[in-house]
Amino acid sequence: MRIGVMLRHFGEPGGIGVYTTNVLKALLRTNEEHHYLLIYNTPAHLGRFSSFPQVSEKVVPASSKLWWDQIAIPHLARKERLDLIYNPKLSVPFFTRCRTVLVMHGAEQFAVPWAYKWYDRMYFSVANRLYCKRANAIISMTHTGAKDIARYMGANPRKLHVVYEAYNEHCRVLDRADTAGVKKKYSLPDRFLLFVGGLNPVKNFGNVLKAYKQVQARCPHKLVVVGFKRWKYERDLELIEQLGLRDQILFTGFVPDDDIPAFYNLADLFLFPSLYEGFGIPVLEAMACGCPVVTTKSGCSPEVAGDAAILVDPYSSDEIAKAIQQVLLDERVREGLIEKGYQRAKQFSWEKCAKETVAVFESLMKAPT
Repeated sequence: MRIGVMLRHFGEPGGIGVYTTNVLKALLRTNEEHHYLLIYNTPAHLGRFSSFPQVSEKVVPASSKLWWDQIAIPHLARKERLDLIYNPKLSVPFFTRCRTVLVMHGAEQFAVPWAYKWYDRMYFSVANRLYCKRANAIISMTHTGAKDIARYMGANPRKLHVVYEAYNEHCRVLDRADTAGVKKKYSLPDRFLLFVGGLNPVKNFGNVLKAYKQVQARCPHKLVVVGFKRWKYERDLELIEQLGLRDQILFTGFVPDDDIPAFYNLADLFLFPSLYEGFGIPVLEAMACGCPVVTTKSGCSPEVAGDAAILVDPYSSDEIAKAIQQVLLDERVREGLIEKGYQRAKQFSWEKCAKETVAVFESLMKAPT
C-alpha cells in the first residue's frame, strides 16, 4: 500500500505535534510492509525520516492551507498513485480517489465553544462536519472522544476507530544528577507545582491561579508554568496581578521534549484541570515521571487517567485547591497516586498506537469501494 501522510503542521508545538512526531516514528519503526510518502509544505523537514527504506518525501508549496489540502494534495496523490491519504491533523481532501483517514483529536471546539474566537467557531462548525462526512475513517484518541465526535459533528459511528496515543518516550524517573542541569537552566525553585499547556481558556489557567492562591498559606510552593500564549489569555494574566501572585509564578515559555521530563521529576504535583481534553498527553508524562496528578472530570481525561489521578470539577477552584492540599499534605495519598501513575502509564505505547493505526489503514483497503 502507498500511503501519503499530510504534514503541513509538522513541527508545530502542542499535543498534535507530539502525536504526529511520535506516531510517525513508531509507524516507520514497526511497519515496513507499506510505503509512506511524507508530504511537507516546507523543505526544512526534508531528511528527517530518510533513513527508513520505506519512506520517500515531497515538498508541496502552496499559497494557502485550503489550496494545499484540497488542490495540491489530490494532485500529488494522482501523480504518485497513492492508495490512501492519512492526515494526523483535522482535515482530508474532499475530492480524491484515495481512501482517506482523518485524526480528530477531540471535540473541545463544540464542548466549550465559548472558549474560542467567533470566527474559529464558525469554521469548526462547518469544516469539521464536512471532513467527518468525507473521510473514510476517523481516528479518535478515546472512546469518550469518539462519542463526542459522533454527537457534535455528526460522524458516522461506523467510521470511528479508537486508537490511544501515548507520551514523550523520554519521560521516566530521573535521578538528581539528570535533573540538575535543567533545574539550573530554567532557575527552577526547590518546591513547586507544575502547569503545562498553551494558555487559552480551555486550559482553565484562571481557576488554577485561584486554587493556588487558596493553598499558599499551607503549601508554600511556587507555581511553574510551561507553555506559550495561544488565545484569550489576557484575562488570566490580569488575574495574576489581581491575586498578588507575580512573585510566586515562574513562566518558562515553551520547553523542548528533552527538557520536560526533568520538570515532572522535580515538581511535587502536576496540575491539569482543563475544561476539556481530547486525550491529555501531559497526564501520562507526569505519571511516567513519578509526579502525582490532579486533572479534570470533564472530557476524555478520566478515561486516560483512570484511578491514578485525583479528578476535580474544573469549574470549581475550591475543589482544585482541596485536591492540591490533599496531595501535598497527605503522604499516603501522594505515594498511592505515584504508584498507580507508574502502572497506568505503562498501559500506553506508541508502538501499540502505530499497530492499531495501520490496522485502520488495512481495513479500508479490504473494504468494498
